[in-house]
Amino acid sequence: MNSALLDSLNDLDPHYPVPRVYDFLAAPENHTLLEYVYRDPFGCHVFPGDIKDYPQDAFFREMEHDIKQAAQIHLWASIPTCRYRCHFCQFPTIIINPQSAPSRAVFHRVVDQNIQEATLWLQNVPALAHAEVGEFNVFGGTPSLLPEAELRRLIEFYRNNFNFSAATLRFEGEPATLTKAYLQLLKTLGFSKISFGVQSFNNQLIEACGRKHSAETCEQTIANAREVGFDWISVDLIYGLPGQSVDDVKYDMEKCRELALSHVVCTKLHMAELMKQRTGVSGQRQSLWQKKGTASRFPGLGKQYQMRELIERYFADEYTEHPTMYFHQRTQPAEKWKGLITDLDKQYPEVAIGLGGSSKCTQSEAINITDYKHYSQALEEGRLPIESQQGFSPLQREVNAFKMALSTLRPVNDSEFRQRFDGRSFFSNPVIHRALETLTQKALITVTGDNVTLTPNGVTLVEAIINTQFTFADSQEVAHETH
Repeated sequence: MNSALLDSLNDLDPHYPVPRVYDFLAAPENHTLLEYVYRDPFGCHVFPGDIKDYPQDAFFREMEHDIKQAAQIHLWASIPTCRYRCHFCQFPTIIINPQSAPSRAVFHRVVDQNIQEATLWLQNVPALAHAEVGEFNVFGGTPSLLPEAELRRLIEFYRNNFNFSAATLRFEGEPATLTKAYLQLLKTLGFSKISFGVQSFNNQLIEACGRKHSAETCEQTIANAREVGFDWISVDLIYGLPGQSVDDVKYDMEKCRELALSHVVCTKLHMAELMKQRTGVSGQRQSLWQKKGTASRFPGLGKQYQMRELIERYFADEYTEHPTMYFHQRTQPAEKWKGLITDLDKQYPEVAIGLGGSSKCTQSEAINITDYKHYSQALEEGRLPIESQQGFSPLQREVNAFKMALSTLRPVNDSEFRQRFDGRSFFSNPVIHRALETLTQKALITVTGDNVTLTPNGVTLVEAIINTQFTFADSQEVAHETH
């Protein structure tokens, strides 16, 4: 086994227990999983298609069909403007000084483009106008940079052109720009959920990330949001940052409990190139940390898993993790938008409007252009700024549905699966069947009757499981078994 992998696994903090997954990852027979987590690719929320160069008209037809069948959809709008670029960011953004005179024209144009793209979606997929939106998300970038007039114009368009009769509205901002006045504006516009990145409650780590806010600002934003009337407040934390210790993560967990946060996202830092991996918003370029080569300052795998298991222990009594990385107080519901697209009894269509967005239905997906110049050019030519489409073969649809369900960390039930797939069992899918055999042998899952349940090691390693164990090893054999 590669000595660098084991050296990283042996990078442990002696003041904390050896992580539960240590012995498993150190075993030679599990080198594939160890190599995956060492290479650090991002992929838990990537469920790619297997039919390349898929026709766009077929994608639109399938979106139309699935949207008509779905109880609800997830709709989101991406606003790509930011006032700075975080050192870990690979996403497509437009860096702008919001106080400068030219910024007003930029914000106006960004909203115009979002509305124009949404209008093209409505023309190409008419069912969108009537589909019940389960949750509407405004993502970024930093949407909280939008001036009041532009934000009002954006929301008015969506309310007037989409079915928000049952929708909850969620807004992602940045602590220093989510002022009390802005929070009051969001409340007035009907938003009930607020999300923002903290990354850490340690000011040195916040500064090292290139963020332009302090831990104190984050705490004040939480207090202001509660005063304005937001009960649902989600913060994002990252573990595995350069120079971060297990003690730093322990401090973050203590802060979360002290602040009694309703929802917390705890994400491991991923430095693989997102433009190659694809996620909810497609990546565009290397981050500053990648360019500078800061890998030697990252905590090793041993410490990363000590951090992960510390998070699990701190949240064990009061929080539930659903899906992976997303923790919610047991007195509060889980992330609605994540459930809409990953829970096995849902997995509804998702429509993403904006630079780099990713939209999908059960049969195909489309990825938006990430280069702003080319994105703008497409809209000027009157066409949707879609860069590529991929289709899902019948076999891949079943595999992706199972993997998405596994990522929720809930038991995957074969009866629910059969309802989705005209009576077909996931046990009879050759790719899933092989994976279940291997995962059972490795004690990463248990199979009881119709239910497949992750073990504690399986929960910790679910991302690696999803992206290494469901492989089409022999396409001819798989095709034969499928038919």
